[in-house]
Amino acid sequence: MSGEFLTSHRAHAAATREFGRVTAALVEAIKHVARSRGEQPPEVRLAPDRCIVQLGPLALTVTHLKTASAQQAGGQVLAILWQGQIAVRGDHVPERANARVVPPPPVSVWEESYDPEAASEASWHWCPLSAHERRLTSVELAGQCEAAVRAALGGPDHLTTAAPPPDSLIP
Repeated sequence: MSGEFLTSHRAHAAATREFGRVTAALVEAIKHVARSRGEQPPEVRLAPDRCIVQLGPLALTVTHLKTASAQQAGGQVLAILWQGQIAVRGDHVPERANARVVPPPPVSVWEESYDPEAASEASWHWCPLSAHERRLTSVELAGQCEAAVRAALGGPDHLTTAAPPPDSLIP
């Protein structure tokens, strides 16, 4: 039954709305992490099907990968936690290109992919590929990403009640 809905045209719109819920919850959660740690607010970049949140030395990218496959119109969500700066903004001064300091490339420290599961929009859940038997709401998916950020930051506030810390976090 869930396969029938996910192959329908309605699933495309539902997937877009659910990804919007993921990114909205994620941005608020990471802002809360920054406030609780006394850090500057995170730098947030939103684009259709993409969210980048830079919090100090960490960046979290969350992308909605859409497929042309008739098997799954809901696509897949890919979340990657990076150590380093993602898409560092700087002044564009072409005549002084050599003067710009290039930071080291970011290194992936955690990633997870999530497939949708739904018989209707009301029953929408995301299933992590590492533990496909788990089913997460969009807010819980954001909570799992928040837990990865907190675990990577370390310290006494690295625990969260939104989701258990990811098992795949690389120290």
